[in-house]
Parts: sequence; structure tokens; C-alpha cells
Amino acid sequence: MAEHREKILVVEDEQHMREILNMLLETEGYQIQTAKDGSHGVELLEKEIFNLVITDIKMPGVDGFGILEKALQTSPETVVIMMTAFGTMESALEAMKLGAYDYIHKPFKIDEIRLIVKKALEKQKMQRQLSLLRQRTALEPDGNIVARSPRMKEILARLPRVAESRANVLITGESGTGKDLIANAIHALSPRKEADFVAINCANLPEGLLESELFGYMKGAFTGAAQNKQGYFEVADKGTLFLDEVAEMSVQLQSKLLRVIETGTFRRLGSTTDITVDVRILSATNKDLREAALNGSFREDLFYRLNAIPVHLPPLRERKEDIPALIEHFLKKRNKDKRLDKKALEMLMNHAWRGNIRELENVVERILLFSDGQLIRAEDIPAEITGECPGGNATASLGEGFELEPLLEKIEKDYLLKALAQAGGKKIEAAKLLGLSFRSFRHRLAKYDIK
Repeated sequence: MAEHREKILVVEDEQHMREILNMLLETEGYQIQTAKDGSHGVELLEKEIFNLVITDIKMPGVDGFGILEKALQTSPETVVIMMTAFGTMESALEAMKLGAYDYIHKPFKIDEIRLIVKKALEKQKMQRQLSLLRQRTALEPDGNIVARSPRMKEILARLPRVAESRANVLITGESGTGKDLIANAIHALSPRKEADFVAINCANLPEGLLESELFGYMKGAFTGAAQNKQGYFEVADKGTLFLDEVAEMSVQLQSKLLRVIETGTFRRLGSTTDITVDVRILSATNKDLREAALNGSFREDLFYRLNAIPVHLPPLRERKEDIPALIEHFLKKRNKDKRLDKKALEMLMNHAWRGNIRELENVVERILLFSDGQLIRAEDIPAEITGECPGGNATASLGEGFELEPLLEKIEKDYLLKALAQAGGKKIEAAKLLGLSFRSFRHRLAKYDIK
């Protein structure tokens, strides 16, 4: 079985130089493969994904440029370092323009190559972490968990001990209760905090795509697999993998997940090589997995593996003490120095909040959009909270000749104009404020001839 360490490919036609690099880099703890020439290097690149490739520029047949092109084609995340004699400096600079990370003069110093390799791999890891960060848009930007209620305080008090454990955690609760924030906090408090936290929503991807994202694939494994790709299990090695909406995973994929948990190994799609990883799995669901296990829609053995440590988050309606603190948090997050009067706060406190914290944040966003002044009053609270019809009393008698359509159009146009004003004329931002897609927002602007 292949141990998962940083993998480096050395492509060098001089045997003595190849052996020196192999010995030096293995001593540093890397997993090394060597290629005796460019053609051999291309062959290895088609079979495996490497973190780093070190290649000579001048070689018979396929030269260093061919290796560079192949490496970036099969795995764009791979970092390539060129080796060059002083007489080929122009070629090395040209290679960097084409995507090489750096170049090394031959003959090189041992400390020099150690430093360049270390910096190249650190850069690769940083780019990977930035990519993962962009994917975690569902998480709060500051990662704060606001809790004033006794139930939430009790949960948060347990988190450090949960984080210290190596056991898998199943986080349950209704949609919008903050399960992703709890998962992020567990990772941040754990001994794995220096490694990657990788989050994936199992409900957002069809089965085939979810499998390839989790386990990765080799070029040609299926139609459209134009290059080798690492899966999330590899990226999360020594770190944490968060499987949100895990109940949506197919039974077939559940079996493969169970195998990884039991053996610590998996194979990329299209590969025959086992990869060993050390990953802690955090899962989340808004469904009753125990019930799903009993009725056969979720594997019972997988349920017990995932549910080693259960964490249940109560809905917002059962921890209303958190509502004022959450509102204050959302206002500060948007740099708004506003406050609610007593009646407005009472309205928000008495609402059922079926969408939980996510619904509360959206309501605060709309309140800020349409309220004037520093004090938020009862009339600023949206209609779905107050139970009133915007633009009038829904229970009032409707006189002869009343027309609903013009009233609705007036309300819609007013909201579009206010959103544009709040967003400083930026249509994409205005669409987000109203919870609309940009296409739908643009269609509504055209409908009312709003420029």
C-alpha cells in the first residue's frame, strides 16, 4: 500500500545526478519516483499524480518543456522545477513563463535544492488552502459561534474534549442551526488544526461527481476525465473531512466510505493503487440517521462508525435567548451601528424561525436594506414576521375596482430600487440582497424599465 506523503518525480537522463536527487529527497521524507528520460517521465505522469516534478531541461527525445507541458496538463496543481546548466538560462526563464515554479543551476548545492523544494511545496499547500477557503462560503467569515442559551453553552463547553478525540463526529439538527460552524470549530480546536479542513455538501452533487470529488480520478477514468485529480480524502490527509448532508449519499457510495473508515485506504477512480490516509470525518445531517439505518436507506454499520460522538444542535425556537445576541452579531458583521426598539425585538423573539439562524440572518439583511435611521422599529420588520400584508391591511374590505396586480408590481419595483440604492448601483450585490439570481434580477429590471 502506498503511504500518502508528498510525492516527487525526478526526470533526469544522467544516472549519477538522478541517484543523488533520489537519495537527498528520500532523506527529507518525501516519496520519490525517478524517470531515466523524458519519455519515461511522461509515462509516469499519465499513471500518477505528483506534488512536485523536478526535470532537466536538455534531454534526448522529450525534453524538459515536454515534461512541463505534460505535468500541468495531467494535474494543474503539480509544481514543476527545472534544472539547467548556465548555458541554458534563457530556456529556464522561458519555462517559468510557461508555468514552471523555479529553476536550479547545475551543479547545485544540497541546501539550495532543499530550500527550493520546501518553498515550492509550501506554496502548493497555501494555494490549496485558499481554494478550499473559497469553497467554504457557507461558513461565517469570522467563524464566530454566538451562544447565550444554556443548551448552546453546554454544547460549546464540550467541544474542546470532542476536538481532542480521534473519533468521528455526527452533528445533527435542523437546517440553518449552524452545523457547519460546529464542524469548523471542532477542527480548529483539534490537534489537526494545522492541516486542511475540507468540506463537501453531499446533497449538491450527483452520485458520480460526488464519488470522483471524494476519491479523485486518473486521466481517462471516465468521459471528461482529461487529467489526473486528487480527491478530497487525499487533500484532507492528516486533517479533517466534513461531509455535510451525509444522509443524501447513495448506498453504493456509503459502502466505499465505510471501507475508507475501516481500512484507511481507497483508490482513485481508474487506478489500481491503494492510497493510505489519516483523516478524521465529521458528518452532518438534518435527518434522523438512526431511523434511516433501521428502514434500510442508510447503512447501519456506517451509521455507528460516523456516530461515535453525537452532537445535536437545538432549533432556534428552543434557544430564544440566543436571538438578541445573534441579531447584534449580524449587525456588527455588516458594520451597522443600529439597534432595535422593544416592540421590534419582541416580534423577532416570538417568530417560529423554521429556517433557524439562516432565516434570522436573511431577515436582518432585509431590515437593514429598508430601514432608515439608527433605530429599527416595528414597521421595519418584514411582513412574514409580523403577519401583515405589505402595502396595506390584508383583512380590510376590498372596495369595488380593487386590482391586486398593480399593487404587487409597485411593491416589487420599490424593492428593486431600494436594493440598487443599498448596493450602490451594483446589480450583482443588489440581487444578493433580495435573494435573487442575477438572471432573475436582471429580468425584473427590464420588466420595469429600470436602468
